[in-house]
Amino acid sequence: MDTPKTPKAKKPIPTRVDANGQSIPVSIIRPEILKQDSIVTKTINRAIKLHDRIVADKNQFFEDVELYLQQVAEKNGLDWKGNAVLNSFDGKYRVEIRFKERIQFGIELQLAKQKIDECIKAWSADSNVNLRAIISEAFQVDKKGEIAKYRILRLRRYNIKDQTWKEAMELIDQAIQVVATKQYINFYERDESGQFRQIVLNFPSL
Repeated sequence: MDTPKTPKAKKPIPTRVDANGQSIPVSIIRPEILKQDSIVTKTINRAIKLHDRIVADKNQFFEDVELYLQQVAEKNGLDWKGNAVLNSFDGKYRVEIRFKERIQFGIELQLAKQKIDECIKAWSADSNVNLRAIISEAFQVDKKGEIAKYRILRLRRYNIKDQTWKEAMELIDQAIQVVATKQYINFYERDESGQFRQIVLNFPSL
């Protein structure tokens, strides 16, 4: 008696999932679309791997430089803080590491504005017109409703002998809040003219 043959399992139909989440048989997709999909996928996969490698290298750069700076500081019984510029022995290469703080202002800024308004009112008869304009401009907001921080900080440069003004500047100092610190590392190579040319890696965006 012959043993019945087991029916062969049907091979699954190759499909691709489209942007709407639907499975589309490959056989009905135009060849040029499949070719484009292959190119895009291959390119993006390489880009992702490159991005991950750059991020890893960036972290390693910071680790290496900061370790060196900390070792130098520890030899003098200190901890390293702040920015640094390191040069190669032959002067051809330069590595620069720096920190930039992102600040915002607390409620004290509004109190400072009231003090400054008092100053403007008191000075209205004999104060410099340009100075009043600078002060007024400093507190103007942009389209997003935000104050340009550099304009506020610039007010502290003026050496004005007025007690109310000094109190306003103290309130601005109290209003400054550091909300984040970002590290930057830049690389330079000296060209034939003797000028340093930056090796652009666009690290700040990573």
